[in-house]
Amino acid sequence: MRIIKIAVLTLISSFWGYSLHANPTEITQAFASGNISKIESYLNNTVDITIEKNSNSCDRTHAKTLLNDFFRKNRPTNYSLTNKTEKGKSAIILGKLYTNSGEYTLFILTQKDANKDLIYQVKITQQK
Repeated sequence: MRIIKIAVLTLISSFWGYSLHANPTEITQAFASGNISKIESYLNNTVDITIEKNSNSCDRTHAKTLLNDFFRKNRPTNYSLTNKTEKGKSAIILGKLYTNSGEYTLFILTQKDANKDLIYQVKITQQK
């Protein structure tokens, strides 16, 4: 009986804990479709962006321009979530982004700020 109580409490606390964290669905859907307007709505005022070997710490307008350039050259065809890790207000989302020009690893670091998830870091690297 004690094992059942522990199992139920663990299950309830895991659901409760999950509800406190960001659901990456909207962010990953925006990247999966290359929807730059939707992505922009999640960008922090300052974002670290790495696309291939080019790294920039930039404001949201410049980040939008860099991501828009990437998606113009690399139209997404599919996306697969590889891993999602959450700790406190932060979440790391890892996935595979398939485009017309190849497969990319996508790394997104978000942080909850005033009940909204904001993107603080994006890394896009092409798979060889």
